[in-house]
Amino acid sequence: MAAVIATAPHYLGRPRPAGAPQWLALALIVGLHTVALAALFAAHAAPPKPAQPPRTMMVSFVTEQPKPTPPAPPPPKRSEPPKPKPKMIATPKPSPSPIVAPPIDKPPPPDSAPKVEEVPPAPPQVVPPNFVAAYLNNPGPRYPHLSVQMREQGTVLLLVLVDANGRAQKVTVKTSSGHSRLDDAAVDVVRQRWRFVPAKQGDQNVAAWVEIPITFELKHRH
Repeated sequence: MAAVIATAPHYLGRPRPAGAPQWLALALIVGLHTVALAALFAAHAAPPKPAQPPRTMMVSFVTEQPKPTPPAPPPPKRSEPPKPKPKMIATPKPSPSPIVAPPIDKPPPPDSAPKVEEVPPAPPQVVPPNFVAAYLNNPGPRYPHLSVQMREQGTVLLLVLVDANGRAQKVTVKTSSGHSRLDDAAVDVVRQRWRFVPAKQGDQNVAAWVEIPITFELKHRH
């Protein structure tokens, strides 16, 4: 780099004034150097634009890989002669003996016509004994004398078993009159003196029970 150096001119023929300071001359010299340096640096202040680097293109080469060599074929095996296969001899299976099923008894065929159960005929109704027939002439009971004096009255209901001959086989008191003397008098007359028309079942005489009411009543005399 070249440097510009400025020197102060000499004034010939005129002497410096005696009162001018020396430092003024020194300042003027420094100022001139400063201006010269500033001009020099201004000329070189803008650096030149750097040149763009050239673009590089990457080119890659693919090398073809060598093909693998095929493996060597295995050595041929020795072929052994085939072994003889054992012969299968079919033996006949024994045939099973036939199983004979036992005979089955078949039920007899049902009758085509349904059986009708025979219903026995209903027995003929029983006609109870009769004790009020006019021709029987059954007498009334005897009124006990003591019962008359004591004014005893009432109705006794007798239960009589009449046999096939029309006689009282059994006489019992079903309902009392309230007085034993009256009850006994009724039982005695029916058992001893009464006759009945026996009960009938169809055309036959049968024994049967019958109820007989007997009333004891006192009548006032006028």
